[in-house]
Amino acid sequence: MAYTVNRVAAMSGVSVRTLHFYDETGLLKPAYQGTNGYRFYEEPQLLMLQQILFYRELGFELKRIKQILNRRKFEKVAALNSHRQVLENNVARTRTLIDTIDKTIRHLKGTKKMTSEELFRGFSVAAGKDRFDDGFNRYGTTVDCKVSGKDTDGAMCVLEVNNTGWPRHVNPDQDEWIYVVDGEVELEVGKKALHLKAGESTFIPRNVEHAWGGVPARIINTYQPAGKIEEFFQAMAKFEALPTREQAIEKTYGAQQIDALKRLFEAHGMIVTGPPLTVE
Repeated sequence: MAYTVNRVAAMSGVSVRTLHFYDETGLLKPAYQGTNGYRFYEEPQLLMLQQILFYRELGFELKRIKQILNRRKFEKVAALNSHRQVLENNVARTRTLIDTIDKTIRHLKGTKKMTSEELFRGFSVAAGKDRFDDGFNRYGTTVDCKVSGKDTDGAMCVLEVNNTGWPRHVNPDQDEWIYVVDGEVELEVGKKALHLKAGESTFIPRNVEHAWGGVPARIINTYQPAGKIEEFFQAMAKFEALPTREQAIEKTYGAQQIDALKRLFEAHGMIVTGPPLTVE
């Protein structure tokens, strides 16, 4: 079934002017134009518009959305699963904060006392804990969110990472900062090799290729803006084809395995460009 631009605007809440702009910039082309010049949209275009709205809701810029949607291996189902995870996390945090509000009201009314710790439930993060008790823990590597993009309106997020090494990749829309708390870390940022010890840090500008070595360490990893980094690690925790550290270093993973990993990176705004950094 074909829908006019006015009908699509009424269904989606997106103005006719915006739909025209999406067409002119190549973000969302109509299925066809009638002899009278009217734009007509069919189900594939409606599904793509839905994706655009989801990404906009998550704070992505239109230029970046266009890059994501135009990728040859873009998968709608994978993207929808990722969007769902974000919304579930938002709901969980909202429920926790509502519960804290209700307990505080009862406390102030004198109907039921609450502990000092309960006053800050949903705000503070204990040592060794994830912001939403939903951290990454696979093959000896842990990633815990300490400051969420949901706390900063998407401006930034802060992760505590233990014992990791990821494929060489690029973050097109995020600046990254690494601070070593314990241990040592080998990095390659662009063409520059770095060796960071405890107390040292480095800044990785957006759109610069980088890789981490597999040296055991504990770091603070900050992303600005937050993007979908938190959702990425949550998805990685459930990713069955994730290579082990040994497979990554020895490059014994299969082509299908690495292709699936690349798609997971791309679904969360990153581009894999090579294997992890090998450290002797």
